[in-house]
Amino acid sequence: MRSPAFTMVTGFLSCLVTICLIFPVAAIVAPEVVSAPDQATGTLHIDGSPVGMEIMLDGRVAGQVADSGVLVIDNVPVGQHDVMASFPGYESQEVQVNVPGGLATEVRIDLATQAKGSLDISSAPTNVQIFLDDQYKGITPAVIEVPAGTYTVLLRLSGYQDWTSQADVTGGKTTVLSGTLLPTSGGPVPTASSGPSFMMTLIIIVSGCIFAALCCQKGRR
Repeated sequence: MRSPAFTMVTGFLSCLVTICLIFPVAAIVAPEVVSAPDQATGTLHIDGSPVGMEIMLDGRVAGQVADSGVLVIDNVPVGQHDVMASFPGYESQEVQVNVPGGLATEVRIDLATQAKGSLDISSAPTNVQIFLDDQYKGITPAVIEVPAGTYTVLLRLSGYQDWTSQADVTGGKTTVLSGTLLPTSGGPVPTASSGPSFMMTLIIIVSGCIFAALCCQKGRR
């Protein structure tokens, strides 16, 4: 007759053997769980020139093209998107891109340099400061070469009211602009830059009258 201790040890060993046999099999049979890529978003790889151009995605700034010539935008929602590239002195460019889920979409954008035109600016009085979009460009009269586009022109001179206007510049053409500044209260009064002065005119009139009187007196004799 077996003792209770022997029975307990035998049962424990049987359980241990069963566990050792079943666990490796379960480990082999159990499938490996691999996390699937997020199918709700994708990635945009934007390359092109010039380096440093700003990229906007659906109207929001997404970044700038790095020195490597590439900008990577992660977690872009699946679907159609508007991509805008811009850089000073270059024509902006907009493209539409379809982004699939879980994949990287490559887009290349090369901006073309803007055509240039000229602004021929004069003023009365002269030697007036010129500002284009709040940037100082010299004094009048002046011919200024600028990229095609629309500019806010400001003419400024101490003692006079500022003069402003919008100017549209077309590539390969010259836009002529002339402004007349009005004196501020207590400022200098503009004088004529040509023609005889009042005193000179008065002298001429008086001299004419005296000459006529002498001629009449001489005729009576």
